[in-house]
Amino acid sequence: MKGYAIRLVLTLAAWLILFGGFTFIVDPYHVNGWSSIPGVNERRTRAHNDGYRVAVGHGLIETQSSTLLFGSSRSNDGFPRTIEDWPGGFENMAMGGTNAFELANAAVLAAENDDVDCAVIGLDLREFGDYPRADATYWITPLAGGSQLQSHIQTSLSLNAFARALQTVVDNVSGGSDERWETAYAPENSRERFDTELAKRYRSYLGYVYDPERPEFVFRGIDALLARGIQVRVFIHPIHSRIEEARWRAGIDGIDQQMRRDLVRLAEERDPAPSRAPCFPGGPLEVWDFSGFPLVAQSGPPSPSGDILNPWYYEPSHYRPNLGLVILDRMLGVAHESPVSPEEFGVRLTSENVEQHWQDVTERRADWLASDDEWARWVTEQYDHLEDDPPAIEQRPHIFLNRDDFISLERRVSRIEAQAARERERAADE
Repeated sequence: MKGYAIRLVLTLAAWLILFGGFTFIVDPYHVNGWSSIPGVNERRTRAHNDGYRVAVGHGLIETQSSTLLFGSSRSNDGFPRTIEDWPGGFENMAMGGTNAFELANAAVLAAENDDVDCAVIGLDLREFGDYPRADATYWITPLAGGSQLQSHIQTSLSLNAFARALQTVVDNVSGGSDERWETAYAPENSRERFDTELAKRYRSYLGYVYDPERPEFVFRGIDALLARGIQVRVFIHPIHSRIEEARWRAGIDGIDQQMRRDLVRLAEERDPAPSRAPCFPGGPLEVWDFSGFPLVAQSGPPSPSGDILNPWYYEPSHYRPNLGLVILDRMLGVAHESPVSPEEFGVRLTSENVEQHWQDVTERRADWLASDDEWARWVTEQYDHLEDDPPAIEQRPHIFLNRDDFISLERRVSRIEAQAARERERAADE
């Protein structure tokens, strides 16, 4: 009996080693730079399946870039991966489908990296809705508070990661790929995406629920960055006017306004020390708004064939990197010409201008809808049809952050703040 038990344990151990070793070597999420085997995993065809959470978790620890970008797929797709001439280096650390919970903990992890001087954080209503607080793969990454070694072990033993590793090998051997992912922004699909996004987003906004605790949660994570002297720029994504109109038609424009008030209030409640190596003019923390029916977001759709594309947007919810670079330039004080001139694109929000800003947004919307723009008329007709025959509201669980989420974040942030205070005291004594 004893011999049988020993053999069983050894067999299980061997299977775990083979199982985990296969996943670790194939490295489907592209965490290990050394693991690139031609015909096996040279093409990481499934690295996107987790929204890049595993890679970002390790990247926040390992990066030597001074400026990091955070956010959802809008940040991920709307900015370059790196910017070669950015002083100190720039790296895109966005995660597809992310939310306030993940972003706050990503900020805390970035605060522990001594090379990071600046953080740029893209936000939108999506991050503050009552959606699941984390993707399943989040819990096997360093974002959750564990070490890189722990993350490597958890990832290697994950059934989901094993499935992605197997798919990666099959794709490399057969020449296959995730075609739906790779063709999402294909020119021939662009017009269809522009048109079909309206009904999709309208239905989503009909059931949208704003969680006012989530902005608080994000800014508590930002506190860790500020404590370390890291300059922070928060900005609201410039989604296309076609999609912004969905919010007004769904009746959540007031929530959109409240989000801006909350972001401004939270920013002005803080009085951080000067940034240690600022990348942008201005103070340690600012909030910018690049949405609100700006002229660039009123641009027309691609041609049906895709021969003529919208120069600024892949589709109404996701903008192109050339617009992302304009966002950075605007916050740097670099001017561009219309339709993204300083007067037309980007407003720094403060308690003194946030109400007037929303009045300006309301007027721009009214002007656009009353204009001779054929696409404004087309959008109005589409939403009229949706209002006459509204789609069913999305049925999903409504999830709110719990006490343990706040306690865990508070513990991590407080530790960083205490360490930063001790470092300032030592520097003052010297």
